[in-house]
Amino acid sequence: MARPASRGVSSLLCGLVLLLILFPVLEDMARPMLLIPFVALVFVTGVIVVGAPQDRIRKATALAAAQVGLTTVAMLLRSNSSLYTLSAGAVLAVTGVLITYCIYCVLRYVLQAQYISRDQIYAGISLYLMLGFAFGCIYYLAGILDSGSFVLNAARQDGSGRLDLMYFSFITLATLGYGDITPVTRVARVATELEALSGTLYMAVFMARLVALAGGPAAPAALSNKGPNSAGDAETRIASEERYH
Repeated sequence: MARPASRGVSSLLCGLVLLLILFPVLEDMARPMLLIPFVALVFVTGVIVVGAPQDRIRKATALAAAQVGLTTVAMLLRSNSSLYTLSAGAVLAVTGVLITYCIYCVLRYVLQAQYISRDQIYAGISLYLMLGFAFGCIYYLAGILDSGSFVLNAARQDGSGRLDLMYFSFITLATLGYGDITPVTRVARVATELEALSGTLYMAVFMARLVALAGGPAAPAALSNKGPNSAGDAETRIASEERYH
């Protein structure tokens, strides 16, 4: 059976890796006006490349437009005003919803697969990275709502005193736990626990899914390609199994 052409999920994976590498630079130098559109572009692309229906693409685009619009409003406000804090929180909330929606669309694509392809593997890796970005948004939002949600270990700080919560998200997802950033409030600790658990379970479930796909549709195809002796081989195997039991 011919397989469908690649959907280009590798472009999503490349965008996520690039975003992960450039995030600290964009956050420090470009500020939200360039960071947020890049984030929006990557995750809207994720919804498109997995072949989501047009209504889902429109929803993702609307979320991205709201994300960019709220960011523009926030940039026009003074950083020490309460309206700026409210706008920044709204940007993070919408960003989290966009990432979660992209996760949903990519997850459906992975679960509906009937065989293993490179796109399936790329999509699975992309889902793992998107989990890190989603929890990163949650941590930044928690930090805005309560500035004491996280504390920086004074003995391990880099001199800037800034909490890089996206970095914290990914080391939590990988369950490394360097100890340089510590969640303090109950909400922050619960989110950290959920992320660590999600990272561990995801790897187990994803690997189980790959194994199931490898042993599923490929087995009948392999049997049919054995030639005229395949039926006799199957009968011999069944008879031996009956004798064993």
